[in-house]
Amino acid sequence: MIVRVWSTGYAPGRIADFIAFADQRLQPFFRDQDGCLACFFTHDEQEWRTITFWRDAAAVDAVKDSTVYRAILTDLVASGLLLGDQRVKKLNFAGGGIYGPLPI
Repeated sequence: MIVRVWSTGYAPGRIADFIAFADQRLQPFFRDQDGCLACFFTHDEQEWRTITFWRDAAAVDAVKDSTVYRAILTDLVASGLLLGDQRVKKLNFAGGGIYGPLPI
């Protein structure tokens, strides 16, 4: 399993807009991707992270070739929500788990 972490800065005072974008556009996209096992969004006062879990490297790599994903990123850039550079890390899963229902 591969963990992909996409991180970026975001415009001050716009976290509610970023959360709405993630709920409306990012979550449905990742839910429908072959090989995407889970998707979580996190943030602090300066940085947003989209953390996704994938079946294998091929499934992760297919995301960057998706026209839908490129359109989502184009819309996100045009929204004015992003600040600074975007970074992607791909990590090998080493263990852990979910220990009960998440309070969503």
